[in-house]
Amino acid sequence: MVLFKTIKKSALLSMLVVLLIAPFVALAQPPPHPNPIGIAPDVLVFNIFILVLDILWMVSILFVVVMFTLAGFQYLTAKGDPGKVSEAHKAVIWGTVGVAVVVLAWSIITIIRVQFGT
Repeated sequence: MVLFKTIKKSALLSMLVVLLIAPFVALAQPPPHPNPIGIAPDVLVFNIFILVLDILWMVSILFVVVMFTLAGFQYLTAKGDPGKVSEAHKAVIWGTVGVAVVVLAWSIITIIRVQFGT
C-alpha cells in the first residue's frame, strides 16, 4: 500500500513537471522570418529540388518493380524457348544494372547533401 502511494505521488509529480515545462518547449521556436512568403528563396529552391528528387526516387522504384515483373512474365511465357528465355534473362540483367545505377545516383546525392549539411 505504501509503495502504491509512493508511485502515485511520483507519477503526479512527474505529470506536474511535464505540464509546467511543456509551454516552454512549445514556445521555444525561432521568430518568424520577415519574408512575406515565409521561406527564403534559396531554401524554397532547395526544397523544390529535394521534392523533385523524392518524386524521381519513387518513380524509379515503380519502374524497377514493373521491369522485374515484366521480366518474370517473360520467363513464365517463354515455355522453354531458348530465344525467349535469353530475352528474359537480358531483361533481368538490365533491370539489375538499372537498380545499381539508381542506387549509386541516389547515394551520390545523399553523400553530397550530408557533406554540405543539408
